[in-house]
Amino acid sequence: MVRYTFVALFMLMPLMRVPLTSHAQETSSLSIGAEMATPVSPTTDITPETLAQITLPAASLPPSPAIVDVWLASLRPGEELGFETGASPPSIVADVVLSGALTVLSEGRLQVQRATGREDVPAHTVVTIHPGETVLYVDNQAAQTFRNSSRETLTALSFGVFSAAPPSTFTAGEVSQEDWARSGLAGQDLTVRVQRLTVPPQSTLPAFTPAVQTPRIVVVAEGAAEWTIITPGGATPAASYPLRRGETLGFRALEQGEQLQVRNDEAQPLVLLQVTLSADHPATPVAGPQRLPKWPVSAPGSVGGE
Repeated sequence: MVRYTFVALFMLMPLMRVPLTSHAQETSSLSIGAEMATPVSPTTDITPETLAQITLPAASLPPSPAIVDVWLASLRPGEELGFETGASPPSIVADVVLSGALTVLSEGRLQVQRATGREDVPAHTVVTIHPGETVLYVDNQAAQTFRNSSRETLTALSFGVFSAAPPSTFTAGEVSQEDWARSGLAGQDLTVRVQRLTVPPQSTLPAFTPAVQTPRIVVVAEGAAEWTIITPGGATPAASYPLRRGETLGFRALEQGEQLQVRNDEAQPLVLLQVTLSADHPATPVAGPQRLPKWPVSAPGSVGGE
């Protein structure tokens, strides 16, 4: 899928997506509106619910430089969008459908992952993806049309690996060009795990140290979160930053001894979608992070039923 498709819809819904990409950017762009961390209930161990596990073959990945992007997507009942050939740079993208029904017509090859296994979908074939299923856009540069063929709002968790080489405008993502190059994941068969975490009110997830070989990206699906960088010793309360529905906390490299923590200060549950990339045999990481406008929407095509 073209990355701009569902991002634009958040402006219509209205929801927004504000990726947070580098530690260096925090001081300049995130310090405004930061608030001091407040005491909450003790750290809570959450058992993730695995929604999908997708393999991205090495041969399907664009060559470096590249970025990884993740976003929450939405279409109203009956709404339809389309994109022309070449609206996306070389890339491979997947949509994990959470609600509604996504009907797709692509001029390129697709793969659909259902409970019964993965099936290949030839070009110019209409296919519908239901909740709990995933569509993989193998030829993501091909012309595509999408429609919500259900009577409820379509929601999907989308992710992709995009070429950042000129003339691509996809030069920044939730995993930056620099971190992608350092990760050792380029040129490898990738496993992408999508999980749902439900955080009780007034609870905090265990702090963790982001690892460039297994980058983890978090999207708020329901509720509101606060994220904090915990420094060694923690003598001074750390500043925290809000994440609202549809907003994304991207991978970031931290200083030695620092950890990242996400908490729910609200009176209702927080639902997070977590995307983790890994490879069986990643190359050795290299010791070692901006966003530009995305592709414009082209005229929609027409999708019929299956």
